[in-house]
Amino acid sequence: MIESLPLSAAASDDPKFDALRARIGWLCQLLRFAAIAYGAWTFAAFAYFWSDGARVAARFDDLGVDVAGLGAAQRLAAFGVSFIVWLPLAAACYSGWRLFSIYLAGRIFAPEAALWLRRLALFGLLAALIDIATRPLVSLIVTAHKEAGQHMVSVFFRPEDLSTALLLATLLALAHIQKTAADIANEHAQFV
Repeated sequence: MIESLPLSAAASDDPKFDALRARIGWLCQLLRFAAIAYGAWTFAAFAYFWSDGARVAARFDDLGVDVAGLGAAQRLAAFGVSFIVWLPLAAACYSGWRLFSIYLAGRIFAPEAALWLRRLALFGLLAALIDIATRPLVSLIVTAHKEAGQHMVSVFFRPEDLSTALLLATLLALAHIQKTAADIANEHAQFV
């Protein structure tokens, strides 16, 4: 039989909570701050990349795409697309912060933990899908200044696209499992 951890706000008075916090408290804190740092770092990376035309041109040259003459408005438009990708990613990072805050408070099998895990997975999947879907748009934006016939629409998948989707789908499944466990724990608590 699996013992459930405390679900109430008074969980800190329970010795099981103290034992759990001693084992995973540092990890929850680390993951809370890592989620926020990742969101901020990703935004900064997008802004840094699109802010310098020479950097953008060098990157696309490495991919075999000539974007010489790329204008600031095009880079701003491409950054706008990156920002659209970043928005659900930021929501996923916030969801991760909330999830690990709930875990840190000792509410492991709480319905709210399952909700935030589900949100993390769904927002992460949304960001990954938007990223894939907008790649052709970005390639069109960075080649829009070229003569007719030299515009490029690039559709491609990277191996990490599949691994990211699989990881996030696994988290979504775990969220459903955790929700069921929370419902069972709450039902059990009502009988005791």
